[in-house]
Amino acid sequence: MGMAIEPHLDPLFVLAPFGRDAQVIETMLDDAGLRAQVIESFALAEHVWREAAGLIVTEEAFARLDPAPLMDWLKRQPPWSDFPIILLRMRNAPVTPGSAVLIESLGKVTILERPLHPITLAAAARSAIRAHRRQRDAEAYLIERAQAAEILRESEARFRLLADSAPALIWMSDETGGFIYANRRHQAVFGRPVESFLGAGWRAMLHPDDAERVIAEVEQSTKDGSPLQIEYRVTDGAGETRWLRSEAAPRAIDGQVGLVGCSVDITDARLAADQLERRIETRTAELAAANRQLIDQIQERERVEATLRRVQRLEAVGQLTAGVAHDFNNLLSVVLGGLDFLERTPGSPDRRRLSMMRIAVERGARLTRQLLAFSRRQKLEPKVVNLNEAVLSLRDLLQSTIGRGYELTTTLEPDPWSALVDPTQIEMVILNLAINARDAMEVGGRLTVETANVTVIAPRERPEEPGPGDYIMVAVSDTGAGMPPEILERAFEPFYTTKPPGKGSGLGLSQVLGFAKQSGGGVRIETELGKGTSVQVFLPRAEENPAAPARSQRDGEGEFAGRGRVVLLVDDDDIVRENTALMLRDLGFSVTQAGSGAAALEMFEEGRSFDLMMVDFAMPGMNGAQLAKAAAAKRPSLPIVFVTGYADLEALKDIDDRLLLRKPFDHRALADRLQTALEPSGAV
Repeated sequence: MGMAIEPHLDPLFVLAPFGRDAQVIETMLDDAGLRAQVIESFALAEHVWREAAGLIVTEEAFARLDPAPLMDWLKRQPPWSDFPIILLRMRNAPVTPGSAVLIESLGKVTILERPLHPITLAAAARSAIRAHRRQRDAEAYLIERAQAAEILRESEARFRLLADSAPALIWMSDETGGFIYANRRHQAVFGRPVESFLGAGWRAMLHPDDAERVIAEVEQSTKDGSPLQIEYRVTDGAGETRWLRSEAAPRAIDGQVGLVGCSVDITDARLAADQLERRIETRTAELAAANRQLIDQIQERERVEATLRRVQRLEAVGQLTAGVAHDFNNLLSVVLGGLDFLERTPGSPDRRRLSMMRIAVERGARLTRQLLAFSRRQKLEPKVVNLNEAVLSLRDLLQSTIGRGYELTTTLEPDPWSALVDPTQIEMVILNLAINARDAMEVGGRLTVETANVTVIAPRERPEEPGPGDYIMVAVSDTGAGMPPEILERAFEPFYTTKPPGKGSGLGLSQVLGFAKQSGGGVRIETELGKGTSVQVFLPRAEENPAAPARSQRDGEGEFAGRGRVVLLVDDDDIVRENTALMLRDLGFSVTQAGSGAAALEMFEEGRSFDLMMVDFAMPGMNGAQLAKAAAAKRPSLPIVFVTGYADLEALKDIDDRLLLRKPFDHRALADRLQTALEPSGAV
């Protein structure tokens, strides 16, 4: 049983035309596991010969058969091909010239002598098959190389065609960084032949400032085999500087390394980017400026809101203070009326106690005036005042008030402007500031009172400061510890004090501010820690001397009596109204009382006749001003006296001060106002 035939091998042709030689050879090859195919002649087609792994042929076949077809095919083989032939000769057969020519013409021939040993035949056959297989592999490799070369040639042709038509600079470099290819775009851009860019010629286009950097990066990418991305400047054929962006990838062909790259003109984009960057910088600067302006506006708004809150707080406290002063004045009016009655009654006991009670009531009245000054509800009596004279007249009082342990100095304006202020109130302001200054210093400190003419140009920075205008300034300065910022911020808050309990009311600076604002001026505080504080009060300059109102000077009610005259007394406070009615009756008047404006108008509707109406200004519902207007419509000639503990200054501005009676009042003040009202010139 023969060995298994290798199915993948091409068959070996066997040509032995005599006897059973062909069958014997085929059997021997079959036993060796080799495919064999017996043929009858050399007359086979070329493609048949190509399918054979080799030929085993006897020498006598060349003598009996025509070998021309085989010889023709052998001649047409490629130079690298050599068809394997095993020639079988008889042992000891002579080599004739014909035999030598035959063997030479067959090419790759192996000669075996017969009779054959199967092993020898099998070995020669396998060698022929292996030789044939190597030839087939070589053929396939060479064909593949030829095809690859053709493909490469076609690819390069397409690449060059594409590269030359591209609107970009396309190039290839070798391992030295020199160009081995540059497309025609180089000539169009730089005005030089393409050949001039090959090798190191491409470096001539580089801008001098960028050349060293570009060459170094190209060489580094070539060395590392890494991609290249770079932007740089070149000089074109017109001598203009342009920007290029080059991107390249490593290439390796036939062991040669280098780069293949593309460069595009980015001049317009670069210029646009530079312009955009400049615009961004400009816009950023504008936004920064706008942001700063916005921050300033926010800070200004916060400052204004903080100021508004302080003003609203002061206004609320002022309203509360004015209400308290009004009620307190009503109480003082009753007490003062009772004291006045007791003092006028013959044989009244303990005059000394009555005098002390009057002093206490007058102190209470002064306190309410201070409260009203703080709340700006007190109607001031402004006059033309020389502040130098006011300061000098107060010097002795100031020195005794602050004590001998402190030095008092004055610095006065040589030619001071006149101030239009209430003289009593300005004296109180200076005295209050002096007391505050003394309390801020240790014993031995120096207190300075200064006057100066001041023209303010800049708008106020804080609500308490004066606006633009001409002012006569009076300042009280000390050499104390100064105010820290947190105390300065709250200095004008009512009832805020840094003094120990029982040592201060916290109304001093609030009262000063109220007086200054009501007078049309303002206050400014300058302070420095460790050096002292200066409180500057700005009072409006008097442009001209106003005519002093004529006032009747009377010594009580000696020449005045109300006997036979009827007064309509209107007040919503029962106790105050009853006390005032008693005082009117003591002056000889008949009194008709009304608890509200509506009740008083009903009496006018009833046709009742009165010689004078005395009305409290601050009443719920219809106030005194509204009642006076309604009464004047019914009785135009009726004299009216207004009584007020406090009143809205705007509402009082048109009322003759001679017809205004401030609570608390005594018989003398009451008689003076009534007589003024009843005189023909005082009728309203």
